[in-house]
Amino acid sequence: MKRNTGCGCNNGHSCPPAEACDKAKTKRVDCDFDSFKPKGKKLNVPVLDALVPLAEVEVEADVEAEITLPDAAREIKSIKKNLKLIQCRAVPSSKGPWFAKLYITGIVHKNIQYVDACDGFVKDFSTDVHFTCIHKVKLFNPIRDPFGFKGVGFSSKSSDVYEYRELDDKGHGANRCVTGSKTFEVFNEPIECKLLGSHIREIDLLNNFNEFGLFDEITEKMEVRFWVKLSQMQQVKFDPTPDHHYPSYAEADGEEEGYEEGYEEITEENIGDRFRNFVQG
Repeated sequence: MKRNTGCGCNNGHSCPPAEACDKAKTKRVDCDFDSFKPKGKKLNVPVLDALVPLAEVEVEADVEAEITLPDAAREIKSIKKNLKLIQCRAVPSSKGPWFAKLYITGIVHKNIQYVDACDGFVKDFSTDVHFTCIHKVKLFNPIRDPFGFKGVGFSSKSSDVYEYRELDDKGHGANRCVTGSKTFEVFNEPIECKLLGSHIREIDLLNNFNEFGLFDEITEKMEVRFWVKLSQMQQVKFDPTPDHHYPSYAEADGEEEGYEEGYEEITEENIGDRFRNFVQG
């Protein structure tokens, strides 16, 4: 019996989750990471809250998995692949504010179309290949606490209570009728992770043939390459004088000329260049 996803509620405006598909058996995952300086102009000039790019990261996950078809096939017609991240969490590293530990869990959703004879209908089968990567990445802007200092501000533990006491009238000890304490909390902005693009290349090995030359097992080896942007809400400097020209979004992305002094253009290879090289190559 299929699960009721609630489709049709809220006047049809909600997007219900897709029904879960078969889960492939992941045999092995190897990951590699590379950090890039975010594209655009670097603001050198005093203070507003803004989403500051920390780094753009290229992730390569080499995945090997086993897929079993629901029935025997003669030929694979096509395989459509879509990447979805179910976790992308950046945690400040103990190495300092210029590093973060990146925890990524993803799914490659595969839609396999195949035939079991020289003529007839094309069959359709969907499955999910899971993978997980954990790695330390370099940042090009540091993590900051909500007060603008580099690093992470830490809250007090429940056992760390600073007690306030006053002397009694004789000055011989604490006044038991007056007491107080001090605790504190620091509310750090989380590091946001946004998926920018993906590129998947695979080889499929067909296995478990029967006496009719049909198979029902696929061993796949995938190079899953994708790009994410790490950002954090921080206090950044700006020039509050009325004569100052603030660049538009297009100018900030380097699409127009005439940006103000105080902005430094980044010209080395960036993550967009790397993405284009893989897609066009």
